[in-house]
This record gives sequence, C-alpha cells and structure tokens, in this order.
Amino acid sequence: MTRILAATLALVALFAPFPSFSADGPQPPYRVFLVNSYNPEYFWSAEQQRGIRDALDGLDIELREFFMDSKRNPGNEWLQARFTEVLAEIEAFRPDIIFTGDDNATKTVARHYLGKKVPVVFYGVNDEPEAYGLVQRGRRPAPGQNVTGVLERHFFVDASNLLQTVCKANDTPIRNLYLLSDDSYTSGRLFELLREMDWPPSLEVHFLPPISTFAQYRDTLRSINHPGNAVVIYNLQTIQGEDGSALDYRPILGWTRQEIRIPSVSFHEVYIQEGMMLGILVSGYSQAYNAGLKGRAILEGTAAGAVPIDSPTKGRVVVNSTMLKRLGLKLPLSVLLGATVHTYPDG
Repeated sequence: MTRILAATLALVALFAPFPSFSADGPQPPYRVFLVNSYNPEYFWSAEQQRGIRDALDGLDIELREFFMDSKRNPGNEWLQARFTEVLAEIEAFRPDIIFTGDDNATKTVARHYLGKKVPVVFYGVNDEPEAYGLVQRGRRPAPGQNVTGVLERHFFVDASNLLQTVCKANDTPIRNLYLLSDDSYTSGRLFELLREMDWPPSLEVHFLPPISTFAQYRDTLRSINHPGNAVVIYNLQTIQGEDGSALDYRPILGWTRQEIRIPSVSFHEVYIQEGMMLGILVSGYSQAYNAGLKGRAILEGTAAGAVPIDSPTKGRVVVNSTMLKRLGLKLPLSVLLGATVHTYPDG
C-alpha cells in the first residue's frame, strides 16, 4: 500500500499543472530552470550560463540547470532521450520561468511548452523562430504567447567588409572568400541562412562541404591556402580524430595558426585568441544576458507575449595582432581604435 501511495503521489506531482500567475507575476523566490543544448565545459555554454546569472543578479531565485550534451552526442536518438529526461525534471521542479539555450533545447523544450502557462525565453537560436512554430510571421515585435527570446545572428557580411577594408589598406585584395565549418546541426542550418545573404559583389563566396574529420579539415584548408583567398571558420566543435572521437578545438587551432597563410575570420573570441585574424563578435554571454533581461522583466510582471523576439544590433571588433603581423598586414587606425586586441605566442 505504501508503494502504491508513493507512486500515486509521484504521478500527481509529475503531471500537476504549473502554478498560475497572478496579475503581478510569480512571487519570489523565483524558480528558474535553464536548459542548455550542450555541455558545461563548452566555452559557449559556460558564457551563456554566466550571462543568465548576471542578468538575474539581485533577484531572489532558485536555479536549476540541465545540459543536453547534444554537441558531443549529435544523434537524434540521444536528443530525444535527453528531452524526455529534462521534461521530467522540469515538471518536478515546477519553474516560474524556463530558459532554453541554442537550437536543440529550443526546438524541443520551448516548442513543447508553447501555449502553456510557464513563460519560456530562448537564446542562441540560429534557425528562424517561425520554422520552430514559436511565433507567427510578422509577430516578432509582440509574439503574443508565452515564448520569446534572442536570436543568434552573427555579423558575417559586416565582418567580410571589415576584412576587405583591412586587406585593401595593405594592397592585398581578396578575390575568394571560403566558408568552412564542422558538420553539426547548427553549422548546417547557419549555412542555409548564409546562402540567402547579400554578400559584397566584389567577393566570390564559396560554401565548403561540412567538415567531419581532422584529415578532411587539414586537406581542405591546404587546398585554399593561397594568395587572393580568405576563409571564414565558424565551428570546429564536432571534428573527429582517427579513432572517431571528438577533438578539442584548441589543438586544431594551434595547427591552423602555424599552417595558415591567408586572412581568416572567426565569430568566437576564443578562436581569435588562438590565432584567427579578426571578427565582429556576438558572444554566448551577450546572447544569454539579453535573454536574462527579458526573463527578468517577465518575472517582474511583463507578459512574455509583449516581449519582442530580436537579436543584438551591434557586435565587437576583435583582432589578433600576432596573426596580422605574421601575414604582413597592418590594421587601419580607425579600426584599431575600436577593437579588442589579442596576441598569441608566435612560436
């Protein structure tokens, strides 16, 4: 009888509705649940978790985190299993608000809670929110339901223009721009969006096949490593070694900075610190911090449906002065004055 009673109570707790919101919103301590698509060791995820905490600083909260680990385990079967696990934890925790970081968490968890009482704020999403059914077309400024968030939109065209400015100032014009990334879901969706962008007409833009192994990466980079070319390196997170295991991105970038002889663009500051030449950056921190501010407003009484879905309007110019020097390039003073400058040991 005791076991039956315990099981019944567990089921009641699991499927009980979330607490309803008063006109003034939920009451502190606020129960906050963060669902991250990746793993806590991944630099992007670590920045995101810090951004959310800083945005909510000063509020009385009880925080719970869940990492889906879907970058190191990219299969759909893994994602669905983790989705089932996180739903059970969310229902048991009964949060006042849910944050979902990046596409895998958003297309599963945020979509599941669309139209329900608990508000959801996403961030780091590369695909269009309409594609996930999170908002109707034309409704991003006022989504109208319980889901809102921040879109990850890097400054690809702006960065290519900056690259051209630097190279023209050094009388080394670029003719071909190659886009290179790993074979992750995020990279694939991003490349689909980039194909629709209006690139500078003076550049011939080439989309390289997705990279799955270091051998493929090595051969691809060497094939384009010639004067008149430049490369955009987006993600190197799922590249595998000879044994099929995922490689750490830092040794890959260490090899790259020794091998590369052409200008390079990145959209991760850690990549530029390791030797990529320049970028205009939107960080995981800024994505999550802006989402956290939206969540804070919701917890303090603003309806989620009145909070716009948007993306950052400005990025930071970041350069690696060691790589610029190695390639014989000087940064125009107008660019240098507004840039964050990194170096690496030139050895």
